[in-house]
Amino acid sequence: MSREVTLGVLSPFLGGWYYGGVIAGIAQSAPQAGANVIAIQTCDAGSDQEEVLEPPELRHPLAWDHAAGFIVILRAATPAYLKSIQQAGKPVVVISHDFDDLDCPVVLPDNVTGVRKVVAHLIGHGHRRIAFVGFLGANDIVERFDAYSETLRAHGIEPDPGLVFAADDNLQTGGVAAAYRMLTVGITATAAFVATDSNAIGLMGVLSAAGVRVPEDLAVAGFDDQRVAAYARPRLTTVRQPVEMLGRVAVAELMKRIRSETTETGHHYVPTAMVLRESCGCAPGSAARPADLAELIRRLRADVSPVAGEVASERVVRDVEVIAAAATTGIGDGQAELCAAVDRLARATGRPEILMDMASTIWDHGRAADADADGLRRSGAVVESVMLTLMQIHGRAQFDDSDFLLDTLRRHYDVSTHLLRSHREDPRRLDWLERTPARAGSLGLWSTDARSAGGDAVLDIVGGFVRERSPDTVLPTALGVGSFPPAHLLEIAGQRPDGVVFVVPVKVDNSDWGLLAIVETAEPQVATGREPVNHWAALLSATLDYEKVLRDLRRRKDQLRTAALYDNLTGLPNRTLFLDRLRRAIARARRRASDQFAVLFLDLDGFKVVNDSLGHAVGDRLLVQVAGRIADNLRDSDTAARFGGDEFIILLDGVESLQTAVDVADRLQIALVPPFHLEDQAVVVSASIGITLSTGGTADAEGLLRDADIAMYSAKSQLKGSYAVFDTAMRTRAVQRLQIETELRHAIEHGGIEVHYQPIVHLATGRVHAFEALARWRHPDRGLIAPNDFLPIAEETGLIVALGRQIIAESCRQLAQWRRTTGRADLRITVNVSHRQLWTGALIEDIDACLRESGLDGGSLALELTESVVMRNVVQARTMLEEVHRLGCSVYIDDFGTGYSSLEALHRLPIDALKIDRSFVSRLGVDLKSSELVHSIVLMGQKLGLELIAEGVESESQRGHLLRFDCQFGQGYLFAKPLPAPEAAALLGAVR
Repeated sequence: MSREVTLGVLSPFLGGWYYGGVIAGIAQSAPQAGANVIAIQTCDAGSDQEEVLEPPELRHPLAWDHAAGFIVILRAATPAYLKSIQQAGKPVVVISHDFDDLDCPVVLPDNVTGVRKVVAHLIGHGHRRIAFVGFLGANDIVERFDAYSETLRAHGIEPDPGLVFAADDNLQTGGVAAAYRMLTVGITATAAFVATDSNAIGLMGVLSAAGVRVPEDLAVAGFDDQRVAAYARPRLTTVRQPVEMLGRVAVAELMKRIRSETTETGHHYVPTAMVLRESCGCAPGSAARPADLAELIRRLRADVSPVAGEVASERVVRDVEVIAAAATTGIGDGQAELCAAVDRLARATGRPEILMDMASTIWDHGRAADADADGLRRSGAVVESVMLTLMQIHGRAQFDDSDFLLDTLRRHYDVSTHLLRSHREDPRRLDWLERTPARAGSLGLWSTDARSAGGDAVLDIVGGFVRERSPDTVLPTALGVGSFPPAHLLEIAGQRPDGVVFVVPVKVDNSDWGLLAIVETAEPQVATGREPVNHWAALLSATLDYEKVLRDLRRRKDQLRTAALYDNLTGLPNRTLFLDRLRRAIARARRRASDQFAVLFLDLDGFKVVNDSLGHAVGDRLLVQVAGRIADNLRDSDTAARFGGDEFIILLDGVESLQTAVDVADRLQIALVPPFHLEDQAVVVSASIGITLSTGGTADAEGLLRDADIAMYSAKSQLKGSYAVFDTAMRTRAVQRLQIETELRHAIEHGGIEVHYQPIVHLATGRVHAFEALARWRHPDRGLIAPNDFLPIAEETGLIVALGRQIIAESCRQLAQWRRTTGRADLRITVNVSHRQLWTGALIEDIDACLRESGLDGGSLALELTESVVMRNVVQARTMLEEVHRLGCSVYIDDFGTGYSSLEALHRLPIDALKIDRSFVSRLGVDLKSSELVHSIVLMGQKLGLELIAEGVESESQRGHLLRFDCQFGQGYLFAKPLPAPEAAALLGAVR
């Protein structure tokens, strides 16, 4: 029959006596109905659970494009997921579990009838105190408990809650736990109905070890008729649950709904049957002896198929008749036929243990055949011959079981060993399936985040295996999860009468890699759900995890190497790698005089202003762009490195002369001229470069770096944006500079800085209007040091912040004293503020504290800033200067006219006064353009309501020009040079 449809099966696991048995029944029945089967494991491959208490959470419409409907075994999926299947137009049939609010057929074993029979049988043995043992967390077990209770009441026995013993699960471990609970409270029951055979085996083992005899002290009956029941000591009386019939009935019900033959829901019961053995108290041979051939055939058929219809075929009927005839008339020449019949029955049922039951039935028949001694001897010989045949075949079946398990272990070993060698062969290719019985396989790994993609999740088909691949077989490279497994696997499975496509998640805990599909047959022989395909998927997941760990380790190793040798921000080599290359260059130069090199030390001018005013993120982007321009202007053989901050170092290989290094320095400075576009602002920076050559006499790498650094500082001190070539005299000056820095720090910390005051006067009256406070350093050995000799060092090293704080504090204190002694309440003080003070110091807090400590109001103090300081970040500068205004202080723009954004500064910033730069004032009366420019500045300031202060006034002629321009205030040597406080105080009563 052609297979027109595909049935999906959702099962927590795919093997074991229960899940494997149900799937085996489905696999046997589906082809007869014209259907393929895709059996999907819903629990993780690495799951260590055996009892599924909560349905696994499924996220994907796995195989929905293939399956016309789904059979669901127990709690294989959540009700929400099953409803979504129904909403997609696909019918659902559930086996042995009732889901709330899910309207679908449910196929169940007839628990009630089976329990009633076995409990009534125990009562028939005279038992009145019958205990119940079971796991009440499962629907089937609850139903069995209810049937147990009802049967007791039907026989006039009120159930005793003290005789109900909970099992932790449906496994042997649950029976063990229940046995210990029974022993703890003391055994008062004379019999026990145990809800599963596994529970019963675990219970009997513990009780026997404790000296409790079964059935003499406690009769026991189970439910399921697992194979272990026939081999227990004593053999376990139980109720046969035909798990394969559950699968067959589920297929029939699902096909009806797929073909629209019915839409009815409700329960569909599969019959059960009691199987009597010794654990309940029935003695061997105690059953009624079959006196004639018809009764013998009936009894043998019951042994083969306790549940009517479980094993039903004409071949089975004929085989039973062959065995019965041999037991009645003798084997004769029919030994071969007898063996074949017995072997077929064992295979048809999949239960070699039935041979033991058949042997017992035949023995009972032989005892009843003849009453006389001769008859007993004749029948005994016949029975012994048949029983010997049965036992031989039973032994072979046991051997086959052992051989199967050994073969399974061997395959597991081969596959495990192969997967552990993943460094040699890629396990995703599935070549290792060659070592297994699988006919074909496919591995799909998630190409998207499986947790978020849902129905849109895609699987990359990274591995495929077909044992007998046709030349025209085309394997897919990617599939949506709804189309997995690939269609060719269904075709291959359809070529075998019981072929199934098994799908297992390649998932262990949080490692969810994808899905593995295998074409195989159902596996009920393994006692639990740990069938081979499940094991393979778990191994594959662990192997992929291991590979990922290795990849991560390699990536981290590369990252660590990169972090150790390269700058994280710019990607340029760092100090370590640069020094290594520099030492190699030194070694080459020593070996060959022609292999000379140069080292360039580059420091950005103005970077600190950008970094402080626009923020570190913008500063970082500037460094990245600078690094790019540097790298673009070097040869591949050269090395550019970042040493930290705004410092870059360059190694030029193959330098023939000094001119080569100078040309590179020129090229780099030209490359840095175009503005850098950052945060919607055009930022201009330059670079001071120091150059040293390998021929300069310095023999070690650190020395060369030191020389290049010294040359760079020499260039910066002479003219920012220039370069300088190292000479030995620079080293002396560098040492002197370091000494100055050390001594300056000491002076700031120990009061070695003085404040001198230069008056700002009314040009018309000569009266002192204010003083500008200026820092002076009185050195203990060198006397008074000029500002230009220490202020740039203070700015570069950051000492300017502490120095500026001292100047503000001392100036405010001095002004307060002058106001008290002279009565000049209108007298003001102005203080210069550097860019570091504005952007990195706590300027507002310092001003507020100084004003409060001196008792001055904010109007007493004015801050002088250059245009370059505030124009780095006009928006942030405006915020800062508004804070200054809120304190009542004024803001002066110093050296006005020399910046590149003067008009923008006037327009956008809260400014109170302009100080006209001395370079313009000095040319008044000499240069007509300078005079016109100063006049224009004065007119503009007056229009804007600003005070105008001319700096550097040194002659009466200049004063006259300023008065004609109507400039109000002036400052310069014409009135006074900067003076110590006592001398400056003398000017307060004078008119200049």
